[in-house]
Amino acid sequence: MPRLESREAYVDHLEGYTEPAVAELRDGKLSRKLLKTYMLETARHDHDTPGLESIFPSRIHLHRIDDTLYRVEDETHEGRVVGLLEVLKERHPVLYTTLDADDSNKWVRQVVDRNPWLDRLWLSSPILFELWNHVQRTTPAHRYVRLGFEHEAWYEATPGLDESDDERIEEDEPANDDVARGLVERRRSRVTLTERLGVLQDKLPQFLNLYDPMHSLVQLQIPGGNRGGHLLYHDGHATNRSDSFVEHRQEIAKVLSLYRGVTEHSEERLWLDTTEVGDDAFTVKGAPVTIRFSQPLSEDTFARFVNLGLKRRTSRLRIGGYITWRGPTKVHVAAIDRHLWQPFLLEATSRQLTAVLPHGTCGNTIHRLVTNVQRWLDPNIEVWLGSERYETAVANSMRVPV
Repeated sequence: MPRLESREAYVDHLEGYTEPAVAELRDGKLSRKLLKTYMLETARHDHDTPGLESIFPSRIHLHRIDDTLYRVEDETHEGRVVGLLEVLKERHPVLYTTLDADDSNKWVRQVVDRNPWLDRLWLSSPILFELWNHVQRTTPAHRYVRLGFEHEAWYEATPGLDESDDERIEEDEPANDDVARGLVERRRSRVTLTERLGVLQDKLPQFLNLYDPMHSLVQLQIPGGNRGGHLLYHDGHATNRSDSFVEHRQEIAKVLSLYRGVTEHSEERLWLDTTEVGDDAFTVKGAPVTIRFSQPLSEDTFARFVNLGLKRRTSRLRIGGYITWRGPTKVHVAAIDRHLWQPFLLEATSRQLTAVLPHGTCGNTIHRLVTNVQRWLDPNIEVWLGSERYETAVANSMRVPV
């Protein structure tokens, strides 16, 4: 990305950057990289958070262009501009980059995943399904839409894997040769549908009833105003496949507004807090979040999930803590969310996860748990925020006008 000095110059550059890429996609001759967007999470406004410039590692320099836009330069990339960072919505900075997808994914993983002040935006399946409902209400039936579903049983007990393989797998590194060659079998389902919206409206409910992994929605392409669209991923990554950067930015802002509504509703409903009402008397406010599995986990799978998902520092769930075994399929966890280092209580059994979140815990914790449990453990779960279904909370929050 060039080193420019104003927002207007970057908008003009990116507007001109997108249109040829769409034409090349249509013709099957892509000579430039697509614009990638990474939606991030900091903390709620009432949380004591450092300034944005001090959140990033020292090798990364944020050069302020205006009140909400920064040019991002990285010493390890020879001081090149790796992208633009915009505080598009409060608590949600957004990175725009034209780096190759492998490079940009690696860069974000290194900068964000081990940074307690930053997290990804976790677009859980219920959130993506609600965005899909929005697409159905606002898009003509003849337009093409892309939906991607994925489930892989990472935590399923699998013969042939030893503990060292588990660690490499959890860190997304190659495991032993048998795993690499596919000789160790594991359930893995990946389905991508690109079809006219009207056809998907008719057929998708049947697919969902027939095949559980299709409850784990991980991609949704929202059609653009003219051609192409905006491809959203479960981990807050988006790719602009439309012919307009301005339109892409508007869609990202809409997603962030809807997401913030869901997150803050969850926080207000779940946060555990006490209020003193007299001598030796107090009231308790809050509710647990419950994730119920579609069927009980086996003892071996449960043990593997505890060791990899709840105990190991490289957990995909980005939580850790002290585990107390209460039986072969039950543990209590004095847990730490590695985003903001917030403590919370978690009980895990072969049938469900139950978490109690104290005041100040980021609501993103819930979306991250739901997203990763559906993708890696059980695609067809039930989630409750106290007595309210998670899907209901998502639907009600996301109907608020943007």
